[in-house]
Amino acid sequence: MIFRKTLRLAFGLLLVAVLLHRLGPSEVAQTIISARPVYVLMAASVYALTFLILSTRWRMILHDMGGNIPLVSAYQAFAGGMILSDITPARIGELSRPLLVRDRIEMSRALASVVLDRLSDILTMFILGACGLGLFFGEEMIEIPLVLAIVALTSVVIWRRRTEIADRLRGSDRLAPLARSFDALSAINDIRLVMIRSVLLTTIAWITHALRVYILASSVDQTPSLQMLFLLLPLVSALSLIPVSISGIGLVEGGMAALLASQGIPASTGLSIAFLDRMVTVAFHIIAGGRAASRII
Repeated sequence: MIFRKTLRLAFGLLLVAVLLHRLGPSEVAQTIISARPVYVLMAASVYALTFLILSTRWRMILHDMGGNIPLVSAYQAFAGGMILSDITPARIGELSRPLLVRDRIEMSRALASVVLDRLSDILTMFILGACGLGLFFGEEMIEIPLVLAIVALTSVVIWRRRTEIADRLRGSDRLAPLARSFDALSAINDIRLVMIRSVLLTTIAWITHALRVYILASSVDQTPSLQMLFLLLPLVSALSLIPVSISGIGLVEGGMAALLASQGIPASTGLSIAFLDRMVTVAFHIIAGGRAASRII
């Protein structure tokens, strides 16, 4: 386990080193240093709003499952889970969130809520990304609707067969907690309404994600298209789900640099913006969720 984590971390750092070597470490460093502090603080404030929206989404899902926690607790637990997400491959650390609220919510119910919460996040990424690819690349991406249809169909099949899946999971001592999580999902009266509301809130959150990156770009005198960021930034974020590096280190930075380069922003400047964004988000996770995460780290 430790060897795999070390290998993934080394791979991510290698990607970063390659990017810096190709684009010029001195140029990247100078651009980061030149960023206006006021803009960086504005970006952090926007990220705080993003977390308010995402915490509200998770709290809403928990409420529909018969659970309830104060918004402040949900906010801190969400940020605490993101700290562990920052140090795990494919952001799997977010699944630790139930441990941070185990004194308030039953573990199986909390786990089911996090899974549903992440599903709405991933689904929204696909929808926005597909719209962005269709808008900016047209007929070249005509297969995207098919992928979305497959994802939607798979989700429907799993939901309709949740009772059968739960019964099979109960047959294994190791997987019994997952069975209880499937049972917890049955407490939701209208899963379609829950998912629609969750996707809508996630879409609003992605507006703030795009605004954060736009402000950071403005801090170094660059003005990318806000519409482009809103629609295609989710695809860059999805790179963090590929479990070849810790939290997508190297992949996300390279993807954002490429995305910004498509808007005429120099690649070295785009990489600087990506590093600034990583610094702002990780620092915020530590400040907002450090106390909650310390319970299990």
